[in-house]
Amino acid sequence: MSTALQDTFLDFPLLTTALRQCAARPEDTQVYASPAAFEAFIRGGGNVPLYECVSVELASHYAPDVHSLLDIGCGDGHALFPALAAAAHPHALERLTLVEPASALMASAVARAQAEQPTLPLQALNEGLGAFAAKLGPDARWDLAQATFALQAIPEPERWAGLARLRAHVKRLVIVEFDIPDLQRGTDAYVASLAQRYERALGEYEGATRELVAQGFLIPMFLGQLDAQTAATNWEHPAPVWREKLEAPGWRVTRLAHISDYFWAPAFMLVAEA
Repeated sequence: MSTALQDTFLDFPLLTTALRQCAARPEDTQVYASPAAFEAFIRGGGNVPLYECVSVELASHYAPDVHSLLDIGCGDGHALFPALAAAAHPHALERLTLVEPASALMASAVARAQAEQPTLPLQALNEGLGAFAAKLGPDARWDLAQATFALQAIPEPERWAGLARLRAHVKRLVIVEFDIPDLQRGTDAYVASLAQRYERALGEYEGATRELVAQGFLIPMFLGQLDAQTAATNWEHPAPVWREKLEAPGWRVTRLAHISDYFWAPAFMLVAEA
């Protein structure tokens, strides 16, 4: 790290404090090592207005002629079910399909569906996009497919191939992701950008919650992104790259716009027609 970059860390007191606390801990830190930390992170700070905005935006696509919905990487339904509740009119869904590779998250989503949408026919598939798309038969059809902050966690060959195959089975695709800056990993500009973003994130929490979120989630994430030997777990892109990659197999992008500010990067929504 250059001397100039070391000097920039003086502008990030919250991050510096958190790193010192991490260095003083005897045990190793790992991403998602503390479920409580991730829960505190996702349910607080800037995630609250972010998901409120995302749910409203998703709800705007639940038109009366949308009778079948596919949620790719639904997680625990943190974006989906508030969106269903936020629809301007009662949704007209006759079929909901959830695709999620993490068993615990899928179990939570199913439980929430049964509690909040008990009359809605549900298909829950505990698998990733690649496996799901590879098995699609000619009669598999959905009026709408959505993916919120899920596609970035799918390696690129599988992601783009799955979305290309999905085009024959979905009328409309709605994606929400982050419009990250186009920076080369390992450069001073990249590290400075990370520091700025994590400083902002830490400032969105206070007291014991800040320490929990920092040591159990944010600092392990930060250190992993600095370590060139750490295997990637996310494959993000600036928004124009998503447009380019989707238009290549024939998706027609009709909207690409920022919808919410966020510490990591502005969240954008991409809408594409088959």
